[in-house]
Amino acid sequence: GLLLLTAWRNQAALIDAYYTRHLDMIAGPLDGTVAILAALREHGTRLYFLSNYAAETYKMALARFDFLSWFAGGIVSGEHGVIKPDPAIYRLLLERHAIDPHRAVFIDDVAANAEAARPFGIHPIHFTGPDALRTELAALELL
Repeated sequence: GLLLLTAWRNQAALIDAYYTRHLDMIAGPLDGTVAILAALREHGTRLYFLSNYAAETYKMALARFDFLSWFAGGIVSGEHGVIKPDPAIYRLLLERHAIDPHRAVFIDDVAANAEAARPFGIHPIHFTGPDALRTELAALELL
């Protein structure tokens, strides 16, 4: 126990930096993705999010990135103690926001997270880049 405590104390500055310098450690939105989000919003698409963000750091990101306010609602995993691809987080999103899964599309840059939406009847899209996403959304007649 003492050895672990000592190891933790040696890393305390790094742990603190994760929270105090979090926004310095993320690059921001990928080029082209906010434009796709804006186009969906302009078309009247209801937007929701499902994020594996920590509760504390999500609030920081929300304050910095205006586009995060475009969502009608969502789930921050750090507020609920469950993360993607656990089915419970998808169920929570659907129930809390009364989303019809058969009319929903879920986009994630982790293939396993995208595929975890499929058993609910949600159409999954594995995000590999903005051009591919735009093409797939156009094929679904969402853009």
